[in-house]
Amino acid sequence: MIFVQRQGQLNLSCAECHDDNWGRKLAGATIPQGHPNGYPVYRLEWQSLGSVQRRLRNCLFGMRAEPYTYGAPEMTTLELFLAWRGRGLMIEAPAVRP
Repeated sequence: MIFVQRQGQLNLSCAECHDDNWGRKLAGATIPQGHPNGYPVYRLEWQSLGSVQRRLRNCLFGMRAEPYTYGAPEMTTLELFLAWRGRGLMIEAPAVRP
């Protein structure tokens, strides 16, 4: 599963941040648990709304991994898994994040 697969030059997985280190800080921002209940999201760094897939590409870039293209099966699978993780949470869309 992509969520636990190590990727990129930093050899990280999504789970290492969002399962093992949620609540801690990374570059001054709190690491969330990876629940997509606030999308579409207005990110201050983007100065616009963005999708879950845009945020996933941003994370992959930060891991120094090759980002999947929008709509790629890997991206869709990861987005579906995150939606499953967030099942039952209240929708907060659109949310605002740093």
